[in-house]
Formats: sequence, C-alpha cells, structure tokens
Amino acid sequence: MKPANNLVLDSSAVLAWILKEPGGERVNVLLAQVAAGKAFCAAISSVNWCEVLTRLFRDNSSMTAQELDALLAGVELVPLGRVEAEMAAEYSRFYPELSLGDRVCLALAYTRKATAWTTDKIWARAKVGVPIEILR
Repeated sequence: MKPANNLVLDSSAVLAWILKEPGGERVNVLLAQVAAGKAFCAAISSVNWCEVLTRLFRDNSSMTAQELDALLAGVELVPLGRVEAEMAAEYSRFYPELSLGDRVCLALAYTRKATAWTTDKIWARAKVGVPIEILR
C-alpha cells in the first residue's frame, strides 16, 4: 500500500531542495509536477513549515515566508490538528529519537494515507504504518 500520488513533505526534504543538497533534485521534480497540475497531492504540516523557516532564518537566508510560499505553490500547508498531535505524542513513546517535526510529518502522512518524504535515514526504523521515501 504505497500511494504514490499522495505525499507529505518533511522539512528535511524541503531544505534539501532549497539548499541544493542530495535528494533535493527529487523534490524539485515532484514540485514541478505539482505546479503542472499532475496527479500529485502534496502537503506539509505547519510544524515542518516552521522548521524550514527557522532553519532559513537562523542561517541568515534572505528568503521570506512569502517567497517560500511561492516556491511551494500547490503544496498544501496543513495546520497541526488534534488527531495528528496525539499521534505524534504517542510515537514519542516508541521512537524517542524522532523529533517533534518528524513525528508530526509521520502522523500527517498516516491520517492522509500518504507517503512521507524525508532525508532522515533514522525514519527507516519507525514502524508506524506509513510508507516512507528516504531521498538519500
């Protein structure tokens, strides 16, 4: 059960694309398909959105939130809901090595029956019923 057309992006995947790191080229292809109206439904949680902006601001990037929004045109920004928050908290019991953003991304992917895209290899150990695409 790997729904190839329903994806949730982790902050690491978005940052790999913006910072031109390994794995980022795959995100670039995905975003081009989303922008062209292909059959992809891509989303990012508000928590992961915050992580991306925090990293860019911390590194003194000149990118603004509005510019990031334009770059991710067609990617749905999903507020953290109660169900995902509770799932992310539950995941911490079994996978304490995963960050809050990691767990929120996985919970959102679970509720949307989506594939979670990340560059974090540690996710391979998380058995949470979510297909995971590790980009590098």
